[in-house]
Amino acid sequence: MADKKLNPTGASAPAKLPRLPDHADVQKRPLMHPPVPSPYKSSDTPKIVYVSSKTPFISAVKRVRSLLKEADKRATQSALSQKKHQRGDPILAAAQASANKDTTPEAVTIKATGKAIEKATNLALFFQQQEDCRVTLRTGTVDAIDDIVEKPNAKRKRPDDEEELPETRMRKTSMLEVIVTLR
Repeated sequence: MADKKLNPTGASAPAKLPRLPDHADVQKRPLMHPPVPSPYKSSDTPKIVYVSSKTPFISAVKRVRSLLKEADKRATQSALSQKKHQRGDPILAAAQASANKDTTPEAVTIKATGKAIEKATNLALFFQQQEDCRVTLRTGTVDAIDDIVEKPNAKRKRPDDEEELPETRMRKTSMLEVIVTLR
């Protein structure tokens, strides 16, 4: 246990990555994620908005709002189609059906890593201040793969040094998920 450091919570800290030689450099790859599905897909597919530090705030708000609007429209159409065969006002029947339904509403997830976490927290604060939205935050870590490349004009300290460079290396980066649902 002498070689592992413990953080204040008692968990072991992740091991530091080995230092690279002077003639090598790290080239970061973009994070891998599945393609974003169409907003018109069924309620079973997750609605995810990926946010970077360069994403305009209002554009992200509009994107999330449009996904929430589509989810609400889908829920209304479902309730109307179930209550169509009953007598009376179909809108009132749909409202009663949605009030009686115990299923969770469709959620839109905003995902951000690294420097973009600040933008995601600002989006969470914005939607938390809206009366019709409920916000949940979830933190985590994501594995990222970096390529190790040799610098083009860099010289080795010792020309006979033929140390093998790894092609890739893994690092961990922090992630924030903001889950927005309609009340």
